[in-house]
Amino acid sequence: MTSRPPALVRLAREFRRRRVFTTAGLYVVGAWLVMQAADVFFPGWGIPDTGINVLLIAAIVGFPLALVFGWFFNITAHGIRRTMPAGDVGAVEPRPLERNDYIVLGVLVLTAGVIVYFAAYRTLTLPRTDASGIEARIDLAPTEKLPNSIAVLPFDNISTDPENDVFSDGVSEEIRNRLGQYGELKVIARTSSNQFKGSDYAIPRISDLLGVRYLVKGSVRTQGDRIRVSAQLVADKGTQLWSKNYDRVLEDIFAIQDEIASLVATEVAPQVVANFGGGYKPSLDAYKHFVAGRDLLYRRDTVAAREELALAIKLDPDYAEAHAEYAISLLIGKVDQQDLQKADAAVITALDLAPDLPRALAARGLFLNSRRAPDLDASEAALREALSGDPNMVDAMNWLAQVVNLQGRQEEADEWIERAYALDPFQGSIATNMAFKVWEGGNPDRAEWILRRLVDLPEPPVSAIHMLSSFYRRTGRLIDANRMAKRLVLSSDRVLSYILLAENYAMLGQFQTATNLISATAEEYPERPWVMTGWMQAYIPYWQGEYDQATEEMRRARDASGVSVTELSPTERDFVGINVALSGDYREAVDMLAEWLPNAGEVAIRSLSRFYGMDAYQSLAWAYRQTGMPDMARQRLEIVEQWFLQKRASVETMQSWELYGAARNAVLMDDKELALDRLEQAVKAGWRRYYIDKHDPRWGALRNDPRYQALTAEVKADVDRQRAEVQRIDAEEDFQALLDEVRESRKSTAGKDSGDR
Repeated sequence: MTSRPPALVRLAREFRRRRVFTTAGLYVVGAWLVMQAADVFFPGWGIPDTGINVLLIAAIVGFPLALVFGWFFNITAHGIRRTMPAGDVGAVEPRPLERNDYIVLGVLVLTAGVIVYFAAYRTLTLPRTDASGIEARIDLAPTEKLPNSIAVLPFDNISTDPENDVFSDGVSEEIRNRLGQYGELKVIARTSSNQFKGSDYAIPRISDLLGVRYLVKGSVRTQGDRIRVSAQLVADKGTQLWSKNYDRVLEDIFAIQDEIASLVATEVAPQVVANFGGGYKPSLDAYKHFVAGRDLLYRRDTVAAREELALAIKLDPDYAEAHAEYAISLLIGKVDQQDLQKADAAVITALDLAPDLPRALAARGLFLNSRRAPDLDASEAALREALSGDPNMVDAMNWLAQVVNLQGRQEEADEWIERAYALDPFQGSIATNMAFKVWEGGNPDRAEWILRRLVDLPEPPVSAIHMLSSFYRRTGRLIDANRMAKRLVLSSDRVLSYILLAENYAMLGQFQTATNLISATAEEYPERPWVMTGWMQAYIPYWQGEYDQATEEMRRARDASGVSVTELSPTERDFVGINVALSGDYREAVDMLAEWLPNAGEVAIRSLSRFYGMDAYQSLAWAYRQTGMPDMARQRLEIVEQWFLQKRASVETMQSWELYGAARNAVLMDDKELALDRLEQAVKAGWRRYYIDKHDPRWGALRNDPRYQALTAEVKADVDRQRAEVQRIDAEEDFQALLDEVRESRKSTAGKDSGDR
């Protein structure tokens, strides 16, 4: 008697007879092909990578259905047939379907349809990344080229000494500056032109990106006391219009620059009459340090720039341009009182030496706006005078835009930003200002494109990475915001970079990761006790709604560092006052906030533009209400309401944080329906600070409202989804290990530099 095979063997044989293995194999191959196709087409359609994850889940859920189908049915040349159990009469041949078979098949088809519908719906409703579509729409649009427009590309250094790179850049920069004195010429600024240094882009491509009709290119060779400069003027299609070589002694470099600039200007704008008479000729050694310092300043290495410019002044005290540039270097970035005093002296010296020097006038305008008590009228006058002498000075345009904006003339500020951007589309601060302008103007796609074009440069400006991360965060794209914030931390060791990344993790509800980032950063900067142990350490409890602990952290740090509240910046004071109010110490909050928050007029409206401005006014109103002063609370809330209504009337797109703040204002004014309407708008605009703002006591009146609960639940679900994706990415790329490696590299470099000095 033959022994019966084991059950598993019999089951495997039955699977093979019913062709279940074949069906499963075909299903796996088919699912794999679908996901491969999705990997190719989803990016072009703007569907994020999480869409492929949805397909994978659907494929896994559908796999048991494929096995069930393979067990019961077989696809033949005559259609679908029922596979009979082993041992039945006629089991070898599948039989036609009967009524019960159609029921089973219908259930399988219905279940499969539900899975397909779920996958399709979930994929199509994922937040889109429209980057490719944005680029396609903009790249295909005709490039508008300014009339009489020209760019001076960096001249190539063809000397054997690589240190002459800076000197070669100086030649092209001086030519650019001299061309800028011709009022009818539109000269692209240095930052944008220099993006193509060493580039293999063809002339037509560069002219399209910069939006110019003509380009100057050339080379510089130095040998001993001789210099050879070759220059060419080419049209936007690549046609050479003229070229010339200059062989001179090195001391003649200034005459060469003047001659090239004059020839180019004559070729490009024949009717131009130059309004620049040549100017002061410094010593060659001073000039070299000036060029090096200016180059460092353009790259925002202000410390090194000041050293080079100070050397230029020491070698040639009558060099007015060096004094002016030195003043500007002192006014860029964080400026203290000592920097202001030095800048003031440098500006006075520059104007004494050259009263009409445009760069010195621009430096004066920047100084007047940088003082603790800005003189906006005098600053505007100085900047306008500078631009009348050099109509192509984009720095002055950008500074003037800031000054007129502070005076409430938003439309005029926008016009100056547009003019500056046309001449310098790759300059960080100008391009980010332009991106912010078009974002508020109702074109977020264009704003993202401007910023993405900047961050894709070989050496992207840190400000562009920062703003793109903020753009994503404020539009609810926390995964993209996290990616950019990580890139910012890896490319810049500024404290603000770490705060931005930590805040992103806090928004995702990952407070431990945020805490680790803040703590590690504080350890790296022990020399700044107030900022590091107070301001930064207070962020974590503030984000978690532990306002009393945040207040205590800042109080302890101020005591340890000897910094009083009155010595803090307005933004820092606002942050302190907000936490005091939310912690429940209402009397102290009123005393603090009421002292420095203006209670009426344009000054109050401008105060709301500060980072914590709106929140500070609402915290003061909250404290007033809790201490039995509703009229005082109402007065402060009406200031916020007035600001919001003015803002909404002047821009097409309100940002999510502004809409959220306006919703909170309505809550505090007891208008619940208006608050919910504004909150709904904020959610649609990208408000995703659920985990940070859920503790805010000022929303207490709406906590139990069904509509409020539905809106916040919607936000929480989306944040949780994005957190899962960020956690997956973090695990995959081991960002912490990469960050540790970069930190160690910075420490070793800093130690080496310290040893060298």
